Amino acid sequence: MKFQDKKSHYVGHRRRLKSKFMSNPSHIADYELMETLLFYVFQRKDTKPLAKTLLNRFQTIRDIVWANHSDLKKISGVGESTIHLLTVVREILSRTLLEKVVESNLIMSTSQVLEYYKNTIGHLKTEQFRIMFLNNKNRLISEELMYEGTVNNTAIYPREIVHRALECGASAIIMIHNHPSGDPTPSRQDVVMTKMIKDITQKLDIILLDHVIIGKHKTISLKEFGVI
Repeated sequence: MKFQDKKSHYVGHRRRLKSKFMSNPSHIADYELMETLLFYVFQRKDTKPLAKTLLNRFQTIRDIVWANHSDLKKISGVGESTIHLLTVVREILSRTLLEKVVESNLIMSTSQVLEYYKNTIGHLKTEQFRIMFLNNKNRLISEELMYEGTVNNTAIYPREIVHRALECGASAIIMIHNHPSGDPTPSRQDVVMTKMIKDITQKLDIILLDHVIIGKHKTISLKEFGVI
């Protein structure tokens, strides 16, 4: 009898929360949104405690979705199914943001580029070096992960970057990498490497439009910094 009472409680609560969500999605609280999402992982369980725990730990829904898997696994109640669901949500968001970038003139839409990378690599604990290859109308041909390394230890190979640019038929490139520390202030190595790649690409009529460093809450453009 107790089991039935408990079951009827969460079933009724889910029904009410789903109805509330469908009538006005923007008016439900963050923990209720996470709670609703977790319904699809836990079929017979009150998901409110886990939703609140996740928000207490990561502060925002965005930070939950983009959290490192190893950090998520430290939360009691989070298993592979929860991580799988959050990864699906992350990939949907990532592709949606990239679609906006693909459709844009990247010189005129830097805010969309920054939004994409702040969401996709701004919270990573390892450094990624990515490149956007552009055509002569400054539209995206390809966006690629070139290198990935440990904290502050990504090896950059200018010849490989140039080779890939020529292979893509790119007229211009934008380089992007994150600082896992969260501080996007360019290092001496960042500056030296940027100047080196600019010199090489310039000789081949490929324009280095910018090198953007992504931190946790802010970004720095080396073009605006005066390096390019």
